[in-house]
Amino acid sequence: MEDKKIDLKKELVEKAKELAEKAEGSDLYHEVAELKKKWKRTLSEEESLLEKELSDQYEKYMAIISEKTGDVLETVEERKTAIIEEAKKILDSKNFKQASIKMDELMESWKHAGRAAKEKDDELWAQFKELRNEFFANRKAYYTQLRETFAKNKEEKEKIIEEAIAANEGSNFKEIGAKMDELMESWKKLGHAGKDHEEDLWAKFKEQRTKFFKNRKAYYEGMKETYAKRTEDKKALIAEAKLYLARSEFSQDEINAVKELRTRWKEIGSAGRENEDTLWEEFNSIINKYYDNMKFYKSKN
Repeated sequence: MEDKKIDLKKELVEKAKELAEKAEGSDLYHEVAELKKKWKRTLSEEESLLEKELSDQYEKYMAIISEKTGDVLETVEERKTAIIEEAKKILDSKNFKQASIKMDELMESWKHAGRAAKEKDDELWAQFKELRNEFFANRKAYYTQLRETFAKNKEEKEKIIEEAIAANEGSNFKEIGAKMDELMESWKKLGHAGKDHEEDLWAKFKEQRTKFFKNRKAYYEGMKETYAKRTEDKKALIAEAKLYLARSEFSQDEINAVKELRTRWKEIGSAGRENEDTLWEEFNSIINKYYDNMKFYKSKN
């Protein structure tokens, strides 16, 4: 009898060793549970040295199995209760993509957890099923709300694009620039419009912003050339004014010509922020000097 028990223990130790070497997950639940039952039947209050040695080997292999598979040594009831607790935690998750993966994994774990006594197993399944139903209801509500949010954001971003298109019809680049900045801030405040639309919407808005920057650059480059020409034209007027001042004949033709200089100055337009004031001060001082000289001349004649 003792020899048979020793042989059985040796057999069970070999089985434990085999399971420890191939331990890969939930598929071992049934084999480990069966192994535990058989080992339990071999236990007695007094053990021989050989039996203690076999017990040590058995515990060593079972520890390896537990380390590889998690707490594989749980009972079916304990295992399913643990799955239910994990499912409860998932209900608090806001990341439904990851939570869905986890819920599927729990379902697979449930399938491989074995069966408890029918009444208890039905009770545990009812709890797990209720949690799954609640999770999927929450997920459905979340994605319904998300679709509504995407639709609203899409509509708002389409309005922003239309405003950008309208702004680009203008010619005041300072005002257009301020409008583009305002539209960019509004865009940033809006959420995602959904993967089916977001990229296309951004491409259209970006196109309008690129068009604005390109047009503004071309405009200011053109204005540099314009300002340069106007600067030269106004310097020419200053040279003419200096000639009239130097001559100071104060004939009617000369007076009319000096008066015409101011009209021609206005017609040329601004020479730009960097030059206009300096040019004007020089020009205006010459003209004023001419008129002061004219008054003095007429007062003496």
